[in-house]
Amino acid sequence: MRRIALFIFMVLFAHEIHADTAPWWVFFTDRGNIDAERVIAAKIVSPAEPKNLCRRARLFGKNRMYDETDVPVNPDYIAAVTEHAERLRTVSRYFNGVTVDLDDKGIAAVKKLPFVKAVEPVARFGKPLEPAAAPIRLEKPQVFDYGNSYEQLVMVGIPSLHNLGYLGNGIRVAILDSGFENLQHTAFDSLTVTNRWDFVDGDGDIGGDDHGTEVLSVMAGLDHGSIIGAAPYASYMLARTENRKTELRIEEDYWIAGVEWADSLGVDVINSSLGYSEFDDFKYSPQDMDGKTARTTIAADIAVEHGIVVVTSAGNEGDAPWYYITSPADGFGVIAVGSVNRDGVVSSFSSRGPTVDGRVKPDFVALGEQVWVVQSSGSVSYHYTSGTSYAAPSVSGAVALLLEINPFWTPPVVVDSLRASAKAAGPDSLYGYGRIDAYAASGLKGQEPVVSAFRVYDPFPQPLVFSSIDNRIFFPMDVPESGNMLSIKIYTFSGENIKTIEEPVEKAGSLRTRDEAPFWDGTNFTGEKVASGVYYYTVRLAGYSGHTGKIAVIR
Repeated sequence: MRRIALFIFMVLFAHEIHADTAPWWVFFTDRGNIDAERVIAAKIVSPAEPKNLCRRARLFGKNRMYDETDVPVNPDYIAAVTEHAERLRTVSRYFNGVTVDLDDKGIAAVKKLPFVKAVEPVARFGKPLEPAAAPIRLEKPQVFDYGNSYEQLVMVGIPSLHNLGYLGNGIRVAILDSGFENLQHTAFDSLTVTNRWDFVDGDGDIGGDDHGTEVLSVMAGLDHGSIIGAAPYASYMLARTENRKTELRIEEDYWIAGVEWADSLGVDVINSSLGYSEFDDFKYSPQDMDGKTARTTIAADIAVEHGIVVVTSAGNEGDAPWYYITSPADGFGVIAVGSVNRDGVVSSFSSRGPTVDGRVKPDFVALGEQVWVVQSSGSVSYHYTSGTSYAAPSVSGAVALLLEINPFWTPPVVVDSLRASAKAAGPDSLYGYGRIDAYAASGLKGQEPVVSAFRVYDPFPQPLVFSSIDNRIFFPMDVPESGNMLSIKIYTFSGENIKTIEEPVEKAGSLRTRDEAPFWDGTNFTGEKVASGVYYYTVRLAGYSGHTGKIAVIR
C-alpha cells in the first residue's frame, strides 16, 4: 500500500514540476563571436537556393541581398541557455533568440547570463473554432469543370487566368497550419509537395488535424468535376505550426519558426490561417494590433521585406467581443483577408479593422462562407465550411498566378495591383479595398482574344436544382458583335414552348461567367416554377445559326 501511495505521490510531483514549466523567449544582446559582416559577405558569394537568391537580388541588389536577420544565432549562447532549460523549442535568427521551456529556477539562471538581453513569455493563443456552414449547391461552368469550387474562384477572377493557361507553374507556396491529414485524397493526386515539417513535434509527420488539408484543397485541389484549386500546379511547402487538438492552443514561436523555414527555402507566397485573439499567460489587446507589437506580426513583415508575399486570414472575431483583426493581420506589408458570402456581403464573423494606428484592414475580402473543400474522411469526399481561413487561400492562389505571369513583381507591387483592380466603392473597415479581381490585376484583361464566331457552351449548373440560394441556369456563349437580338426558348419534352427570353446583346465577347452569361430562372410564362423533368432549349442570335440542347430540372 505504501508503494502505491509513493508511486502516486511521485506521479503527482512530476506533474507539478511539468506544470511549473512554461515556454519563454530568450533574446540575446548580440551574435557573440560571429562576425555578422563576414557571414553576410560569405552568403553573397556562396551558392544559395536559386529562387531565394533571385528574389532578394531583385529587391536589394547583389551586394545587399542579406542582412542581420540572416545571420545564425550564436551556438554557444544557445548551449548556455539550454543547460537551464527542460527543452529547446525553436531558434530564431529574425529575433536573435531562442524559445525554451523553463521553470522559475531556470528563468532566474538564464536572466543572469551576461549575453541575455531579455526573457519574455511566449504568447499562447486560444484558437476559436471556424463557424459551422450549411451545405448549399453552387453552379459550375463547363470550360473547366470546377464542380462546386467554381464560386470561390470566380469571385476573385481566377477562372479567366486558368483559361489562359496560368495554374501556378514555377511558384512556391508555403502553408502554415495545424495539420495536413489525408493527403492521399483524390484531389491531391497531382499535388507537388517539395518540403514538409512539423514544428510542434519536431518531425516530418505533418498530420494531426485536417484544417490545413481543407485550406490546401482551396489552393491545390485538382479533381475535375469536383474541385479545382486556385493554383493547382504550384509547388507547396507544408508546415504544421499549431496543435488544435490539445486545448485548442498554439504558441507563437512555432509559427515564427515556420516563416523563417519558408524564407530559407525560397518561397514566393506564405499562406497562414493564424488569427488569434484570446491569449493565455501573456496578454495582447486590440490596442496592440498596431503592426509593431505582436511578434508574429513583426516576423511576417520581415518576410515581406525579404520579398515574400504573406497572406493571412483577418480572423473570425467580427461577432465576438474582440471584434477586430488579429495578429499577424495587422502587419504593414501583410495581406489580411476577410470573408464575404455569395452575394458579396461581409460575413458577420469576419474581423473588422482598422488597425489601432488607423490603417485600412482587412486589405481584401473573398468568399469565406460555404467554401467547397476536401473532407478528411475518405478519398473522394467533399463538404462546405466557413471562416476567414478559407477566404485567405483563394487570395494566396491568385497571388501565385500573378507571380507566374509577372515574376519580377515585389510584394508592394502585388498589393498595389490588387488594390487598383479590386471591386469596391472605396476602402473601409469591413471590406478593406474590396474583392480582388486577379484577372484585372494581372494586366492581361485587355489582351482577350477577339471573338469571331457565335458559339454556345453547355448550360450550367446541370441539373438545375431549385434551392433558396439561386434558381438560375446559365447559357455561356461567345458573341462576336453586340446589338443583335438573342432568343432563348424552353420547351417541354412534348414540344410545348413554356418560356421565351428575348433581349438584345449589349456586350460582345466571351460571356461565360454567371456575371455575364444569359440565364433562365426556371419559371414558365406565368412565373411559376416548372416541374421536375427534362426540357429542350434553343439559343439563337439574329444573323447566326442556332444551338439546341437538353436541360434537367429537379424540384
